[in-house]
Amino acid sequence: MVDDTRDEQWLFRRTPAIARPITALGGVTPEGIPYLAPEIQLLYKAKGLRAKDETDFTHALPALSGERRQWLRTALLTVHPDHPWLKRLTDE
Repeated sequence: MVDDTRDEQWLFRRTPAIARPITALGGVTPEGIPYLAPEIQLLYKAKGLRAKDETDFTHALPALSGERRQWLRTALLTVHPDHPWLKRLTDE
């Protein structure tokens, strides 16, 4: 999922114009568990709109910082300009 990189940037495999610094791809919890940045995971999940993806979006949205929401919104506008999550990223 995160194999596509150029220089210090991760590139979204489906649309390489969507990128993120490699340093922003994820982190590690205080317990030592690595995780993928939620906005990137949600971008991948946005394609299917399965019930479990909607549930994940609903649970992750309150925890997304303004910068992460904006990044996801911009990415969704690029690949899914009519996506139903766009309004929620703006409204909440």
